[in-house]
Amino acid sequence: MLAGVRLFWILIVSTIPAVLSENVAFIIIDVQNCFLPGGSLAVSNGEEVVPIINALRSDYEHAFRLVVLSQDWHCSDHISFASQHNGSDVYTEVTLFYDKNGVLCDPVTSCQAVAYNVTQMLWPDHCIINTTSAEFDDTLVRKDSDIIIRKGYNCEVDSYSAFFDNGQISQTGLDTILQDADISTVFVTGLALDYCVYYTSSDSKRLGYTTYLVQDASRGVANATSVAAVADMKSKGIHIIQSKEVGAILESITSGARSRGGPIVTIYIVVTMVTFMKLLGCQSVSE
Repeated sequence: MLAGVRLFWILIVSTIPAVLSENVAFIIIDVQNCFLPGGSLAVSNGEEVVPIINALRSDYEHAFRLVVLSQDWHCSDHISFASQHNGSDVYTEVTLFYDKNGVLCDPVTSCQAVAYNVTQMLWPDHCIINTTSAEFDDTLVRKDSDIIIRKGYNCEVDSYSAFFDNGQISQTGLDTILQDADISTVFVTGLALDYCVYYTSSDSKRLGYTTYLVQDASRGVANATSVAAVADMKSKGIHIIQSKEVGAILESITSGARSRGGPIVTIYIVVTMVTFMKLLGCQSVSE
């Protein structure tokens, strides 16, 4: 009987945190060699985000239900590369057309009906599959439990967002992963602020997640587009914060969960106790 009571309290203590959890995900966008100094698409001062992201993991990882890293993962002839568009320069835009199935319309494969128009910036070749360019920065803290979301591997459509490709034609699977883990809040960091971080944060908010962009844990390709991206995210209700604010926000989230969860925990303990005692009673009778 004493062993049964001890087991009951072990069960209660081990499961209450899950009952109270607000379920927060920490998302790290594209901290890869191609976007860091020496990379083919280096973001100015991009290396400065790494120690900030590492510190956030070290200080608050206990509060994150999931840690997600996105990884740009392009084939060598990717449609977003200027090298694949004769006569086009890097950092210029083209319009791409797709049919209802997401098949690229081109002179070889024409579309009877165009379903998607996608404005595409042309980039230097970068983050090519299975090259050191596409690898995560060596100094970025990683763990076996991290979830890796690879994006942009479809040669015919780019993917800035960690949720969707640029035409919103297909999903990466991240939304399903977050839903399965009952995630309600995400903190977004990484590169680049005005492209992949912006689109990931925007999609996160649109999908219903409370979204925080940790601004000093991100850097942009250009100042003008970064300023515009931040202004647009604010208008969408995305919270723009600094890393020093993360602790207080997580405490507020946790406190709210505890407050809401108090009655739930009481009911949970009572129901679990009654069920457990019934099982012990059945066991005693059988003996």
